[in-house]
Amino acid sequence: MIARIRTAIRHDTPVLPGLFMAALILTLPNLASTFWPKFDQRQAQNFWTGLGLVMLPCVLPLSVRRAMSLWLPFAAFIPAALIYILVAGSPLREWTFVVLMETTWHELERFRSGIIAAAALAPITVWYLGRFIARNIPRDQRLGWPLRVVIVLLSVTMPLKSILRNTWEVGALDTRRKLSATFPVGLAVSAAGAWNIRRQMDHRRSAALAVDVKSAAPAGREIYVLVIGESARFGSFQINGYPRETTPLLAKTAGLLSFQDVTAPATVTLMSVPALLTPVTAANVRQAPSLPSVIGVFRHAGFRTTWISTQKKHGAYDTASSIFSTDADEAEFVSGTFAPGAGNYASSLDGSLLKPFQEFLDRNPSRSFIVLHTMGSHQFYCDRYPPEFNHFKCPELRFAGGFLSGHFNEEQSKHLTDAYDNSIRYTDWLVSQVIGCLSATGAVAALYYVSDHGQNMGDSPVMPFGHGTMTRDVVQVPLLIWLSTAYRRLRPVQTAALESHVRTPFGADTTFHTLLNIAGLDCNLLEHRRSAASPDFDPGPRWVRSLEGAVVDYDAALGSPVR
Repeated sequence: MIARIRTAIRHDTPVLPGLFMAALILTLPNLASTFWPKFDQRQAQNFWTGLGLVMLPCVLPLSVRRAMSLWLPFAAFIPAALIYILVAGSPLREWTFVVLMETTWHELERFRSGIIAAAALAPITVWYLGRFIARNIPRDQRLGWPLRVVIVLLSVTMPLKSILRNTWEVGALDTRRKLSATFPVGLAVSAAGAWNIRRQMDHRRSAALAVDVKSAAPAGREIYVLVIGESARFGSFQINGYPRETTPLLAKTAGLLSFQDVTAPATVTLMSVPALLTPVTAANVRQAPSLPSVIGVFRHAGFRTTWISTQKKHGAYDTASSIFSTDADEAEFVSGTFAPGAGNYASSLDGSLLKPFQEFLDRNPSRSFIVLHTMGSHQFYCDRYPPEFNHFKCPELRFAGGFLSGHFNEEQSKHLTDAYDNSIRYTDWLVSQVIGCLSATGAVAALYYVSDHGQNMGDSPVMPFGHGTMTRDVVQVPLLIWLSTAYRRLRPVQTAALESHVRTPFGADTTFHTLLNIAGLDCNLLEHRRSAASPDFDPGPRWVRSLEGAVVDYDAALGSPVR
């Protein structure tokens, strides 16, 4: 057997240098994204997988030269992929294609030089690779079976690891996500994903129009605001018993309710935000993109709707925003369109939401529904508040390596706690400002603030200062509801119900139903037993979806997945 392997390897030796170099040229974007803007271990794994996938046609009954020539059309995209990585700091993904679908030529003007360079280099790259293959790979040689086995193993290791580590559904999704960032196969995977996202976007408004909405009689001006927090921990709010003064303004706010036992639908934004905005539960959150959102229902009921966000439109951390923001009459992303997938997620401060928010109010729509999507307390914490909010005197340190490894020394842990608490104090100021704006209108108004998930403390045995884990600090989230004096007079039933459920344990996936009920709306999707504003509130089990895709009954069986 050993002798046969040696013979096969000797047979393949003449073709190996040319094959490897051709594969390396085809996967240059993967190599670039491994080291730019900093070394990324996950992308390094994608690089090796990409090499295997590029050489995979050589396993077929084809000559090596012909098998590698099949990739020549994809070589035209190598310059564009490299330029994109240099500018964006991340590989091409499905959201890149969505951005291109939505972008006008005017918006692309600032990328003109990169586009011209990519277009000019495309035919040169194809010509050079074709010439290289013809000169360096023997004409009719095929690979022996040992090298074919190696190529297959290199190609399937990543998918097998994902599927064996998770459920089949989650493993398949994880594999697709990684393949989308692996050039050149990622071009096809990302294009298919982008087409699916656009299809979902186009379907959403027609789905909302199909909902039979009944509205209470107009009562003068009505304003309802949903503020989506980010990585806010329930236990770090002063009004919830935290010993530090992190919410001094909210502590003095009249008419504010702070709910004491609310769980996030999921431990990550990607799955939590859809469960907040649609009638799904954490158990069936995968259906969310195909269902009407609370924004679409308000719009169908005659409310003027807007989405204002400091998270970028196509974010590195939340790819759900674009889908649901399209349900609104208008949307504004004050931090811009696209977020890089590596390094620090730079964004505008959440205070920048106030100007477009006030401008919307000044237009004086008689009935309005507003979503404010914040960056809240997302890493890096010191980037989430201005210098004047450095109340706990934290130096501007980020410890990126620690976030990846999960290890912090005592000094780092203290500084990160101080920075995190500063970010909560800034959220306190922001929410108080929004309430002040609403109060000044004298309208029937309500504000609903909920965080998408929490954040582990520094002493957590798993993922300190991170999320994605099934821990109390990640799962238990702050939920605040403020009701104006005019609202309390108009809707005493909903007011009394909300006040009576401040200590009721329930999941934040009731948000869709509670918001509709607060606004006096009714439709075929509204379940009164899942509305905290209903006397019939009976939320049932609190399902939470983990990062791995398992669905857990938070109260009954932490750590026991339920299908």
